[in-house]
Amino acid sequence: MMSEYTLVIRIPQAGNKEISYSINLSGLHESYPEDYFRQENHRFLISQTIEQQSARKVDVGNLSLIVSSWISDIKVGRHRTIVTLDLPLDSTIALESVVIPNQTITAPAKQPLASSTSVVKPAKTPNTIIQNSTKTNPAETPAEKPKTSSPDIRADSNKADF
Repeated sequence: MMSEYTLVIRIPQAGNKEISYSINLSGLHESYPEDYFRQENHRFLISQTIEQQSARKVDVGNLSLIVSSWISDIKVGRHRTIVTLDLPLDSTIALESVVIPNQTITAPAKQPLASSTSVVKPAKTPNTIIQNSTKTNPAETPAEKPKTSSPDIRADSNKADF
């Protein structure tokens, strides 16, 4: 029989935004939840979910605090754990959507970065002035055939003058 355990992260400086993350535990993991959280992929999924939903950075210390609080509550049978935590803004997450008049630029999904930081700045759009004009661009008009008074002799005969 599996039991659901829910972690709620409350972030005061983000307007008390709440992020929920649930797992299903059974048998030994309910009795020994530290074994479940010892697996790196389980810890990674928690931090990734929080970072994606809040645009906040979860460092190793904060993740350890979150996990240890959750483990303590699971051991005493609490199925809902609330952790209130001040998390810094994640400078590696670019703006999800930058809106420029008449254009929308969407950033790609966040991927793990080496220890570099990139900043995305919206491109400046030049002011374009469109003027209505009756003038025609010479490059756009087809070239007219010159009017000549003499006929084309190539069309008149196949004879060659030697």
